[in-house]
Amino acid sequence: MSKPTVKPRKSLVPTIADKIRAAIVDAEFEFGENLSEDTLASAFEVSRTPVREALNLLQMEGLVSIVPKSGTYVFTPTLEDIAELCDYRIGLEQQAVALTPASSIPETVLELKHQLSAMDAAVATGDMQAYGRADTAFHLAFFQHCGNRYLRTAYDLILGRVASLRTHLAMKAEGEPDRSYGDHRHMIVLFSEGRRDELITVLIAHILRTKDNYLDAFQRLPANNGSSRTARLRRRLALAG
Repeated sequence: MSKPTVKPRKSLVPTIADKIRAAIVDAEFEFGENLSEDTLASAFEVSRTPVREALNLLQMEGLVSIVPKSGTYVFTPTLEDIAELCDYRIGLEQQAVALTPASSIPETVLELKHQLSAMDAAVATGDMQAYGRADTAFHLAFFQHCGNRYLRTAYDLILGRVASLRTHLAMKAEGEPDRSYGDHRHMIVLFSEGRRDELITVLIAHILRTKDNYLDAFQRLPANNGSSRTARLRRRLALAG
């Protein structure tokens, strides 16, 4: 008689990674904050093994840094990192706009409008985390129908860091989110009318202003104390009590 097989919990590692990723992107963790494997394992009520594997995945995405004999830390960008990431975004996003087939523009505009509505709802409730998520999805929409898989893959590789910088820094910048909201509305009009060159000009200016705001906000961030307890960690990871 054959022994019953136990199906591995394949979804456990990505589920843990998703929770930690969301907490980093939503600024529940500060830049450079220590992520203790033991504390995370206690919070998720699992062994350290799936936690370690989840952290390895997040390190590949650039969201955490694993330092041998020291620990795991939320990534800490430098001023140079922030500037280069924004410049890279400009290249990718303007290319996505330029390559989008004319037949796909209405579909893209529909998604852009959907995310603008989500921003409206977030502003109405004062939920800046929700605003940041809608902002991320707005810019991601340019890649959904651009017709180039490699361009989309390139953007996916930086998406976590882009989203994290947006939540950690953009909402702390002076004049936000009013300025970015106005830019988004203008972009929708230009794309819906097929005025790509004008849209790209607005998009470039939008990201360059974002870069300046990020750099300014980053230099004004207070130092974090890196402390956390299991109960507090569970709340920040949005785990059930």
